[in-house]
Amino acid sequence: MSDPAAIVTRFITQFLGTGDLMVADATLHPNVQGITGLKPMGPIDGREEYKAIVTAFVSAFPAESDVEIIDQFVSQDGARVVTRFHSRQRHAGEFFGVAATNRVILFDETHVARVTDGLIVENIVSATNLEFEMLMAPVLTPLILK
Repeated sequence: MSDPAAIVTRFITQFLGTGDLMVADATLHPNVQGITGLKPMGPIDGREEYKAIVTAFVSAFPAESDVEIIDQFVSQDGARVVTRFHSRQRHAGEFFGVAATNRVILFDETHVARVTDGLIVENIVSATNLEFEMLMAPVLTPLILK
């Protein structure tokens, strides 16, 4: 699969959306770097760390419905894919020490992925996830605002 938009769509819908580790292996470069609030202390370094973080997130916040791609744009050279999507996840398990609330939370995210040789080498997340951020604030604030 060499279509950058298809690679990123698969990564978002099947790996981020469901935690499918085989999709992570197929779409992420071994040395991928990710910038996301799921690791507030710094970038995700490498595919294995990405898999561990997303596995923990999907375990605590399983999908309530399929990921919905809202917009997607590919740079003229095909190296960058910008994707905005919605996902609805139920807070069904402990995450960052915050006990399950059973709330369904809307995640409204924009990802800027850089694709090289058919694999994502960088993924930068920008999100409007206020409910998630407020839920996690007691734990994450001290990690971020040291």
